[in-house]
Amino acid sequence: MSDPAGRLNIQLRRTPHGFACDIGSTRPVAASGLFCGRSPAETASLLPLLYSICAKAQASACVGALERACGMDSDPEARRLRQVQVAAETVREHLWRILLDWPVLSGEEPDRQAMIGAQSLVKRIFGAADPNGVLLSPGCEKPTSFRSVLEEAASTLADLMAERVLGLAPDAWMERVETIDAFDDWCRSVETPAARLLVGLRDSGDGRLGHTEASPLPDLDDGTLAAELRGTDAATFVARPCWGGAPRETTPLTRHADSALVSALVADQGRGILARLGAQILETVSLLRAIRTGELDGDSTAPSDAVLPAGVGLGRAEAARGLLVHLAEVDRGRVVEYRILAPTEWNFHPDGVLASALATLPDAEETILRRRVQLLVMAIDPCVAFDLVIP
Repeated sequence: MSDPAGRLNIQLRRTPHGFACDIGSTRPVAASGLFCGRSPAETASLLPLLYSICAKAQASACVGALERACGMDSDPEARRLRQVQVAAETVREHLWRILLDWPVLSGEEPDRQAMIGAQSLVKRIFGAADPNGVLLSPGCEKPTSFRSVLEEAASTLADLMAERVLGLAPDAWMERVETIDAFDDWCRSVETPAARLLVGLRDSGDGRLGHTEASPLPDLDDGTLAAELRGTDAATFVARPCWGGAPRETTPLTRHADSALVSALVADQGRGILARLGAQILETVSLLRAIRTGELDGDSTAPSDAVLPAGVGLGRAEAARGLLVHLAEVDRGRVVEYRILAPTEWNFHPDGVLASALATLPDAEETILRRRVQLLVMAIDPCVAFDLVIP
């Protein structure tokens, strides 16, 4: 049976000049066409069922697009609480990698018990942010939330991360680990699978592998994005997006490129595996603190000042893998066009950041090479499973 979310097929080929990479995808990038002819309410209800991976980010971007297309005022508190849910979902997605996938690549057992606990706490955050189940419906007004329950669940999740990942409180980690020396000291002073993986990458030199020149996705205003997503080449754009004639990157590394820690890691290790994994930890810690302290205000998902055509709306969410964009066009109470531009299509473009990173790998015995490829794929992080072929 085929995977409804699709898969990536990654093939690495040896050439006289090094490796070449071919990336194929069966992701259903045109599935959003199923919303055409439906009402906005029906679309918002159906979307999380079709897009179960990062469902909160998908639903948040969807409802933002539909509200704007229908001329509904976007409630600031609703935007903030949606952002809380997306942040908690991102924490869960990163912890899935850190607790389950990272240990395996170091020859250790995945920490399933910790992940079960993390999933339960994230569900509590979801429920506390939206106890009435109306937050992700277009036009939600005066949403209710249980702030004390939300803060308690986020604090407990921070404690779990302190015990199973960081070896110290997340806030203390953020204050202490800002330089390459501090990062080294931290990795070598705590006994967690995550720290051991990072130490191993640093000591072996593999942390530098996959370095590519920066090509981050620039800030794009709503009007510019909407024009691309409604243009004659829109179907090609969402399947293999390029900007300025080139594929771009949208990942935790690009989101936190200006932070002290990521800047230090890139300066020392390049934009390779170690910097990318460090950015994932930093983002997880940062979002946990933002959820606990109420720093999320919904401003990043507020409609921009760009004037869009009547009936057209754009919604955004900073999902775990990068920027997620939805476009909805509504006419006479029915969706007539719907497009989704997902971060996986940017980052796993056939000529994108992963392909460029894999092409830089040195040749090696197959077991070593396969592990390095898996590390790089995990560090850039697709939202779907992948098959790896090395002839």
